[in-house]
Order: sequence, then C-alpha cells, then structure tokens
Amino acid sequence: MDKQRLDAFFLLILFILDLILLSLALTIAYNIRFNLLSKIRYFYVEPNEVPEFFPYYLGISIILTVLWIILLILNRVYSVKNIFSYYPVVNAITVGIFLVSSLSFFYREFSYSRLVFILAWGVALFLTFISRVILYIVRAVVLGRRLSRALIIGNNEFAKSIISSGKIRDYAEIEKDKIDFGELESFVDQRNIQEIIVTGEISDDELLKLISLKRKRSISIKIVPEGYLIFAKRISFDEISGIPILEIEISPLEGFQGYIKEIIDFLLGTLALILFSPLFLIIALLIKLDSPGPIFYKHLRAGRYGKPFYLWKFRTMYKDADKILDKYPELKREFEKEFKLKNDPRVTKVGKFLRKFSLDEIPQIFNILKGEMSVVGPRPVTFKELEKYGEYAEEILRVKPGLTGLWQVSGRSDVDYSQRIKFDLYYIQNWSILLDIKIILKTIPSVLLGKGAY
Repeated sequence: MDKQRLDAFFLLILFILDLILLSLALTIAYNIRFNLLSKIRYFYVEPNEVPEFFPYYLGISIILTVLWIILLILNRVYSVKNIFSYYPVVNAITVGIFLVSSLSFFYREFSYSRLVFILAWGVALFLTFISRVILYIVRAVVLGRRLSRALIIGNNEFAKSIISSGKIRDYAEIEKDKIDFGELESFVDQRNIQEIIVTGEISDDELLKLISLKRKRSISIKIVPEGYLIFAKRISFDEISGIPILEIEISPLEGFQGYIKEIIDFLLGTLALILFSPLFLIIALLIKLDSPGPIFYKHLRAGRYGKPFYLWKFRTMYKDADKILDKYPELKREFEKEFKLKNDPRVTKVGKFLRKFSLDEIPQIFNILKGEMSVVGPRPVTFKELEKYGEYAEEILRVKPGLTGLWQVSGRSDVDYSQRIKFDLYYIQNWSILLDIKIILKTIPSVLLGKGAY
C-alpha cells in the first residue's frame, strides 16, 4: 500500500472514530452531570428530578453529532493536509455546541441542562484529541516501518528548509537544471522514489510529465509555489470559467482576533510578572555586584504602526559601551551590518549569562503590560534596522513586536536578516492562537539550552 492510499485509509479511520466518539460525548456528559456531579452538594439533584435520557437527550445527541460531523467536513478536517490539525476540530466542536445549546433555549417542552452542554463540549474535545494522538502514533509506527524515499528537485532555500524540518527521513536531492524530466521515470524506478517535491518554478510541459508519472507509478507529487510560500495558509482557491484562481487573504491579527490576542497578552504578562518577581531582585543584585552602572537599560524601538517606544532590558554591557567598541574597528563594522556581535567585548560576565538564557529580556514584561509589545510577535527592531526591511517594513509594523517569535525558536541570533524578515512575514500572515502556543512551547527549550543566543 503506497503512502497516498495509507493516508486515505487513516482518514477513513479518523472519520469513523470521530463519528463514534462524538455520538458518545453527550451521553457521557449526561452521566457525569446526573450520576457523578449530583453527589456533590452544589450540583445535587433529587433522584425523582433527574431527567430521562430518552427521548430528549438522545434526540439532541443525534442532532449534535450530525452537526459536528458536517462542521468538521466544512472545516476540511478529513483532508491529508489537516489530518492531525486540531484547530479546525476545536472550531467545529465549539461552534456546534454553541448552536445546539442556543437553539435548545427556544424549545419550551423540555429544559435542557446547560451544564450538560458544557461537559459535552469538554468531553468531545478530549476524546477527539486522544483519538488523534493515538492515531498519530500508529501512523508514525506504520510509516516508520515503510520508509519512503523522496526526490527533492531544486537546490534553493525552500529545499533546505524542507530537509532541515526533519519530516523527510530519506531523500535524494537534485538541482532542477540537471534533471531530464523525460528520463525521470527510470530515475524514480532506480531510486525507489515514492514522493517528488519540486521547490522551484516548473513549466507546463514539465508539469504534464510529472502528472503522467503520477498516473503510471502512483507516487506523490508536491510543488512549492515559490511566490506564495509566506502566504501559504492564507490562500483560498477559486475558479473562473474553469481557470484556477488563488486569492490571498489578509492576516487575522487586525480586528476581533487581535483584541483576543491583547487580552491573552495582558493575562500572560500579569502571570509572568508574579512568577518572575523573585528573579528580578536576584538579577538586579548580580548586575550591581558585577559592574558599575544602572540595573536597567532602555532602547528606542519601532512599535506598532511605527510608534516609538522604549524597550526595557537588564543591563548586560559595561558603561560607555560605545567607546569600548571604537577600539575594535572590524567588530564595529560587523555590528553596523548585523546589529549583533557573537564575541562582544562590551558585554559583562553576568551579561553573557543573562543573554545566553534570555534573562536580560524579562523586563519586557512591563512593555507587554503597557500594551507596547506582545508575548509573541515579530522581532522588535530599531528605526535604523527598519531600513533593512525595505518594502516589507510597513507590513512588519502592522503588529506589535514580540518578546518571543519564530525568529527566537529558529536560531535566534544565528538567523540572518533575510530569514528574519521571512519568519516575521510568515507569522503575521499565518497567525493563530495555536501558532502562538506552539511558539511559546518551543521557546522554553530554546531558552533553557541557550540555543543561538549571544
């Protein structure tokens, strides 16, 4: 069984699992409410007042299950691309429970327990999450035993990103101008290729040859649309008179979802301030003991829509740091080019430790609470650095800079400027709460290991 058929098989299993588990969600919620929680004084219900499951709860359970499945299909959950994407599942389950619970309010013949609906929402999320985790493990084991080989056509940064992602365990790489598409079939047979990934431009004739090869060998063909890489998740497909059309959508960071992000920033900022308060005192004392000068350092940065703000950090450099750099002309030129130095003579002993584990950035919690920064966002830049962003500067300034971001979890100081810009643009165009959570979770090991920091 090839990978495509295997994926189709797992999608079928996923659909069946969802159908079974979601049909049980409201039943489980009903039993939790009236058989378990009713024993607690606050939720106590007289035995003679416990509503019968049949016919009212059974009927609403069937309606809810059907609605959930329809919403999951509309959210494209049962596609190979989204097979293990949980955000569409959360969205479908939440919308479904909201609609059914709201409509049940107008049903006068029977009064449904609102707590049952809340519990059904939680149970449905839990069951669908666990089923996907188990299925993911099973699929990984099966595919691990059936190691497929990929052919990556192209030798550009997209090819390197795909290889470094670790998602392709066995591959052959070849430059596009060195491959004869007419002889590709024999190459595929010789190397036992089961997947072809094209990372550059491709002509209509070459595309037709790939389609022909797919029919003959039933292999997977994937093409990276170079011009749309940054906006990949914000592209919707349409057609006009049979002509395929790509429509690029704007980032959801402006508008209602942007307000949700601000609320989350304030809550996380408040929590971080409470947790890191003892550390503030310890670091302040170490800085004072290490070298003369202030505890904090502030620097002017470009905020949202270009509004200037002072970014706060713990001081990590000696006093008169600029005068120290004047003694090292080569290092000064490097700093003016990259705005970063790997072996910076201006940095104190304590400062090196603080920078390595990003402890110097803790005071930016105050920037977050003031609304000048976000927990996750593009890298905060100076107005001079902004010149390097060129035509992309306006796009970057549409959102608040972040304490952490894709640049932080992808190498930090080791990432060059062109890559930083792409990371920032990708984040802005593809933002979601789930993406923020992923970045925060990836930041923790990145900071603890001191990866790419100096």
